[in-house]
Amino acid sequence: MKKFVPIVVVSILVLSGLGAAAFTTNVSMKQMMNLKSESTSVLFSSQPTINEKDGFVEIQYDGTTTELLEPNRPVLPIYVTTYQIPFGSTDIQVVCTANDMSSLSLTQQVIPARIAPLSEADQSVYMMDPLVYGRSEYYPSSVYKYDLGAGRNENGQQVTFVKVICYPVRYSPLNNQISLVGSFDITVTYNTPQQPQQSSAEEYDMVIIAPEKFSSLLQSLIDFKNSKGVITKFKSVESILDEYDGYDAPEDIKLFIKNEFDTANITYVLLVGGLKSHISAKDKDTTSAGWTGWWVPVRYVNMPQSDDEGCLSDHYYGCLYNATGGFDSWDSNADGVYAAWNKPGALKDNIDLYPEVFVSRIPATTTKEVKAVVKKILTYESSGVEDKPWFNNFVGIGGKTFAYYGGKPDGEYLCDLAYNYTKNVYTDMELTQCYTVNRDTGGRTPVPKDIIKSFNEGAGFVDFEGHGNPYSWNTIWFDGEYPEDWTGGFHLFLFPFLFNGNKLPIVIVGGCHNALYNVSMIPAMLDNNHSKTRYFCYGIPVPECFSAGLVLKAHGGAIASTGCTGYGFGTGGDPNTLSGALEMNLFWNIGYGNQTNLANAHSLAITKYLNENDIEQIAAFCITNWALFGDASLRIGGYSS
Repeated sequence: MKKFVPIVVVSILVLSGLGAAAFTTNVSMKQMMNLKSESTSVLFSSQPTINEKDGFVEIQYDGTTTELLEPNRPVLPIYVTTYQIPFGSTDIQVVCTANDMSSLSLTQQVIPARIAPLSEADQSVYMMDPLVYGRSEYYPSSVYKYDLGAGRNENGQQVTFVKVICYPVRYSPLNNQISLVGSFDITVTYNTPQQPQQSSAEEYDMVIIAPEKFSSLLQSLIDFKNSKGVITKFKSVESILDEYDGYDAPEDIKLFIKNEFDTANITYVLLVGGLKSHISAKDKDTTSAGWTGWWVPVRYVNMPQSDDEGCLSDHYYGCLYNATGGFDSWDSNADGVYAAWNKPGALKDNIDLYPEVFVSRIPATTTKEVKAVVKKILTYESSGVEDKPWFNNFVGIGGKTFAYYGGKPDGEYLCDLAYNYTKNVYTDMELTQCYTVNRDTGGRTPVPKDIIKSFNEGAGFVDFEGHGNPYSWNTIWFDGEYPEDWTGGFHLFLFPFLFNGNKLPIVIVGGCHNALYNVSMIPAMLDNNHSKTRYFCYGIPVPECFSAGLVLKAHGGAIASTGCTGYGFGTGGDPNTLSGALEMNLFWNIGYGNQTNLANAHSLAITKYLNENDIEQIAAFCITNWALFGDASLRIGGYSS
């Protein structure tokens, strides 16, 4: 989606109140009446730009920031702005005035959004939702709305986010007419809270949560972190489950994390422990949780997409508060079905997706794996970029995920964008292209031998952009068609050929289910029904997922990785949307957001996406299933000696 810079944006901070009450918080703390207001005016171009595409029209409107993307519904330009106000503010009021209204008749219908999992690249058919296209009412029904959330901002402060979404272009399908707004005046007023009483507890930076049997193996990592000023403590899973009494085991863990945030202002949570067995493990105890087969309990969300009945989400552990100042349980209706959205038979939950703490997991099964990952972290962080000449290599691995964009196969476009973001801060970085367009020129391509060669040379970052499942990643040749013309890609059973030793990259994996870390061999092998599957391994005995396997590998592989525990999603247009946008936001946070620690870049990538987009179910699905494996507090490139 094309993003436009507003022609005129004016923000004013004044000490006066305006408008009728739109929202009132119920924070349980004494308030000091201190009314404040923030205002913005945005002016759009006099007329939209309308282009024909595939028998429809696409609309662009200079001054908007992004697009409204709901499956099979009209794609319309929108304007999104987010205010950061003090956490605990009350009497939050939003007034948005639309000016210079007009209408315009169209000769063709507005193009619908084609949103598909990264495992399904057939974008040849447009579908039109009859609930919208079969009506004369304007879509969206109102000219604006706003959302409230609470979380940690880019400066490390807990704030309340007030996001205002303006719809300057609305569409009446049966009349084939659009309604236009020439400008908006936005005012947000609120009462700032009295400063809460400071806790007397000693502050620290990171808590490591793991079973007691891993505690001695993690002590060297704790000592090292403390020596680098990242004050770190250990807490056993067993003690948390004894001390807390939440609805289930994952909620016990979350209640402990909230207590540490409240009393000690922690920033990072590192969960060390995955399934208890690579051979056969019971990964799910309820529709929303797993604990009996896990070293560290897991939360499953209930946002079904196709045959994804519910995805693993460690992001759950980072989202502690909602905008009212209350505990964000992710089960707002207390029915025991967590993060429900379009779940048959379950009411929708109101969940706040902004994180207060930054969470990652090392999904280790054995003590040997814990030892290996700890050793990798200590080695990596013990020296800085200046002592790692291999760090200045950025490996991009991509092809045609859906289509061409910007004159390039879309996967290669994303790799180039990620590299350009990263090079802004690591100016000596060079790009190694494993691209499909190199096939006829003798360059490297997304085939096993070239991927292995690029890994073994060492890299600061490796970016896979394409398709996936728990054990493999793949893409389509630049001149090929899905699902016939695969390049070969890379898979878990080739990991033994990665001999990169201590030259360990941070690996970003774009594809479906590459981080589905609930797989074990026998359940994966028995789950061989292609039309209805839980593990997406199609009868192959997979011991661990692709993204986790790179981190758990004892010698070589990755220092950290990301990936989707469910389907990744794209639109077939601008690849920098949905799952692709989250990945690009991570690189943006490194290159332009000045984030030097891994989980900061990952979590704030989510915050950036939330602040810039209208969040519907598919976007929430992409956010909750985007996992991070490795050390949450990892200093990117290590510490200079």
